[in-house]
Amino acid sequence: MKKIIFTILVFVIIFLIYSFNISEKTYYLSLGDYLSYGINNFENVDNSYSNNIKEYYKKKLDNYVNYSTLDDYRVMDLMNDINYNKEITFNNKQYKLQNLLIKANLITISIGMNDLIYKKNIDYNYIDNLLNDIDNLLILIRKYNKDKIYFLSFYNIINDKDMIQYANKKIQNICDKNNINFVDISLLNNYIMSSYPTNDGYSYITDKILNFTN
Repeated sequence: MKKIIFTILVFVIIFLIYSFNISEKTYYLSLGDYLSYGINNFENVDNSYSNNIKEYYKKKLDNYVNYSTLDDYRVMDLMNDINYNKEITFNNKQYKLQNLLIKANLITISIGMNDLIYKKNIDYNYIDNLLNDIDNLLILIRKYNKDKIYFLSFYNIINDKDMIQYANKKIQNICDKNNINFVDISLLNNYIMSSYPTNDGYSYITDKILNFTN
């Protein structure tokens, strides 16, 4: 009888250790545009916030995939890629985007800035339509993932502080509705040079995200 109890205890301890180790592993997926990609004022990506977060979780990192681009990547582009389950390549490995969303337990998203940059004569009606697209995007992502998601706010790239504040308040409501962490990076304008964030700018974004994860 004692032998049976001892055997059971051993299995329980092994299971608990295994479960603890599994839960501690981080599968990080970074989605988005040039901010997620991480280009800085020297046009390199040495200090992207995505890479910074990957390094922060390095000791318990299960996997890291950065699905972002320098191209004119917009909200609807990301939605279409998810809906069509686009196959992507990162570090010479092939992934299906929907599968990445399912597996990740940490997701950061920066999207919508290009929708502002390349639109002439932005008005509040355009902002509302863009925010509706963002809402639909987050609903879609939540369909595949129920874990930790962090969505970056807008910063004042259009030189209209009132409109950006309006948009960010709406985005925060959208994030709250979808149980997503809203990361306010509106002060990023203090770290912009030659149209792109400096390394200090990406460190600023990193700290804002890690304030939530910690």
